[in-house]
Amino acid sequence: MSGDERLMEMSTRMAELGSADLSLLSLLNEARALPFFSLFSIDMLANCAYLDGAIEECEFDACEILPLEPTPDILFQREAQERRFELDAWARFDVPTQDYYDLTDYPEGYTAYNGSHIWDFIYKKLSFVGMLDDKGIVAEPDDDWRAIFDRALSGVHASISCHVTDSMYTDDDANVAAEFKRRLGNYPDRIANMHFAFLLCLAALREARPTLISFDYDVGHTGGSALDSPQEATQKASDLAQLLAQLPILNRSELELSAALLRESGATANECILAFNQDKQFLEESGIWQMRQRSRAMLRVMDCIACGVCRLHGKICWFGVATALKIIFSDRRTEPLARVEIAALVVALEKLTFSVRFAAEMMNALQDEEEQGQVKKGSNREEESFAS
Repeated sequence: MSGDERLMEMSTRMAELGSADLSLLSLLNEARALPFFSLFSIDMLANCAYLDGAIEECEFDACEILPLEPTPDILFQREAQERRFELDAWARFDVPTQDYYDLTDYPEGYTAYNGSHIWDFIYKKLSFVGMLDDKGIVAEPDDDWRAIFDRALSGVHASISCHVTDSMYTDDDANVAAEFKRRLGNYPDRIANMHFAFLLCLAALREARPTLISFDYDVGHTGGSALDSPQEATQKASDLAQLLAQLPILNRSELELSAALLRESGATANECILAFNQDKQFLEESGIWQMRQRSRAMLRVMDCIACGVCRLHGKICWFGVATALKIIFSDRRTEPLARVEIAALVVALEKLTFSVRFAAEMMNALQDEEEQGQVKKGSNREEESFAS
């Protein structure tokens, strides 16, 4: 079994464990309700530098978001000091301003906004495959290290589809199941890629445990929480971080092995590979820097999203995945993690944990539905045989 096959097998196994681990999702839900993990400064006026033409404003009320009041000045000053410019970073989050948005005010879900043109651009221009097949499925790239990026990208898309599907219909399980089947149930590769993105973030959180335990969780604000003071919010965030770091699932040997396999796969790319043909004519330059380049572009293409809620969650989720890639592939001794990186990683993992659980429930529901249909067909055949 190749390293790539082992990674996908472990992704499936960890997704099964993650979907059944209620303590994991419960702690992550509790964490992202706290200001340390829920407040993000997003540039909602940033121009789209990737798609042609002006972006039409989203006309749906569900798309609109407003900055938090009062401004979390202590957090703003902290992030201004923590911000570093890395020329070849995995991602560059928006420059912090006094406009902060609270995730507790704007949960992810269905807004009626159609972002299919954004995803078309992402798959055609940012993925290594660079094209969709006639069924809209991204084919697997030939090289394992390129597949890491494409699977993470596809996994984020699948996770977003889970959140949208879950909130699209109220008290209508049949329509929810049908929508899930249309978006993901008919495409096992998409679910497998979501499992991979979950594994990636979980493995990164495991490696970031020393930082989680020792980090300063003071943001000087209570955000949308019901806590009485910023000091209480700080203590609560610190306590939850300790509990997250001690989760039994993080001790699974699959996570340590998957991180090693990911690094091994990335090492085959090196930093720069020059390709020549038989006549020694230069063909291309490639390397793992291409993953970092695409990761930065992925965050910037989110500025082309007209829906404020969608842009907010899209940016945070991908930045969390980019942070996971940074933890796995980069030397963190010279560049410590910033508040926004830790917060985004935890939020991204929470989103993916919800999604793998939701997908497991939907697949079970679809299987039950199919089995009931087969029983009904068999019963009808018996009745027809008896009547004849």
